[in-house]
Amino acid sequence: MMTGQHIEGAAMVSRRWLLRAGLVVGATMSGVADRWTAHAAQEESGRDEYAHPAWLVDADWLLARQDDPGLRLIAFTAADEFASGHIPGAPRVDGPALELGDTSPAAIARWRDEMARLMAALGIERANTVVAYDAGSLFATRPWWVLRFLGHEDVRILNGGLAAWEAAGGTVAIGAIAAAGPATPAAEATDTGTGRPELLAPLAQVAAALDDPGVVFVDARTPEEYAAGHIPGAVNVNYPRNAAPAPPKVWKSAAELRAMYEALGVTSDKRIIPYCRTGVRSSVTDFTLRLLGYEDVALFTGSWNEWVRHPELPITTGSQP
Repeated sequence: MMTGQHIEGAAMVSRRWLLRAGLVVGATMSGVADRWTAHAAQEESGRDEYAHPAWLVDADWLLARQDDPGLRLIAFTAADEFASGHIPGAPRVDGPALELGDTSPAAIARWRDEMARLMAALGIERANTVVAYDAGSLFATRPWWVLRFLGHEDVRILNGGLAAWEAAGGTVAIGAIAAAGPATPAAEATDTGTGRPELLAPLAQVAAALDDPGVVFVDARTPEEYAAGHIPGAVNVNYPRNAAPAPPKVWKSAAELRAMYEALGVTSDKRIIPYCRTGVRSSVTDFTLRLLGYEDVALFTGSWNEWVRHPELPITTGSQP
């Protein structure tokens, strides 16, 4: 069953009712449904080519499992997005609650314990199937990465996010509830395993790889941010390029994604280190490459904010690596 924090005064309503009531701004339901239909064939053909197709679930898959007692949801959305409509039973998690801007060993250890307590507070255990979703940002990949780092096995992304859920006829709840934040030290963590530390690239490891021809840095920021300053040798793939531009923002086909990355030298025989500014946008890159079957990917979660705090580290400007 989908469980989460209590929704104070939130009413479960259909998307069609919201449209009649004039409570939805932007595309109509028919427009979203039309775009979903247009992307469906592309998604289905592309899914078969992904190395891990089960990591992306569609709305029908989720609708069919609403009463599964082992299912947990996470809404990685802004407060106003969540209040205007969210999947019932999904607690909201804010970006800052998952942030790791210092990748020194002691800081990583503290953060890992904090994340374990947070997931325990959300009722998420290793035996659960967890589905993260967003409101079109693609950033559900951030809680996906955190849970994978902690060692959780069955973590998935709702392809197309909330727009896909509504287009499939899923009900939404209206109203705000408190976002999940860092759990107190007294909170009991059920996550007692060793996790997957190899999924994270700390600053020291990133700096040591600057001249390694077997490593490729992928900057997931905008071209303008990249040109203003980036890690030497990094190639730029702005994170929205991994998905369709219009809602529901489903992931592009495996063939299209692989061609995009390989054209820039981001090949599966290399060690890939994605980064952005705070590790959120680059989590989309990390997820996409792993979805394609890239095995050696490590997210520099400290990203550009941590890099520029160290004036001894080099910076390259301009549109070239």
